Amino acid sequence: MKRVLASVILCLAAFMLVSCEKAYIEEDGDKEETTTGGTEDNGGWYNDNDEYYDSEFKTGDRVDVETFRTQPIYVQVWVEGYIVGAATGAHGKTRYEFGPGFTFDTAILLGGSPDADSEDEVISVCLTTCSESRRDTLNLVRHPENKGKRVAVFGVQETYLKLPGIRHIDALEFPAG
Repeated sequence: MKRVLASVILCLAAFMLVSCEKAYIEEDGDKEETTTGGTEDNGGWYNDNDEYYDSEFKTGDRVDVETFRTQPIYVQVWVEGYIVGAATGAHGKTRYEFGPGFTFDTAILLGGSPDADSEDEVISVCLTTCSESRRDTLNLVRHPENKGKRVAVFGVQETYLKLPGIRHIDALEFPAG
């Protein structure tokens, strides 16, 4: 009986220790992501050092590749450009393809013009974190005819494959014209 009681107490103690979690108590000085000038989201936010950053971009804005490459953007935007190549980061090596005979289906490169052909003119767009249908629609291995096509992708600015880029496509469209 003593062994059963000791086992039950030990199990209860272990359960209580495992289920504990650190409590967070908000203090008056805590800062949250905020916006300025009313309820409209202007992309403003606080970083870990309590420095406030303001962005001229609003969620859903449409920008070109050059703007996306050179401006800090802290909200989801549409980036419109031309599919000019493919890229991969497989085996810890970043590689870019701008010519025909594409072999990488994990990322595409968008340029500001259909003739962009260097890393300093493009952004990278990850295809491994989006749906299989989006990956199939965009990759140049299955659809080499996409090279030079205009596309708009919706996402957040991040560094991907050592370039400014989008890791998670939330939407895409092929604009007319």
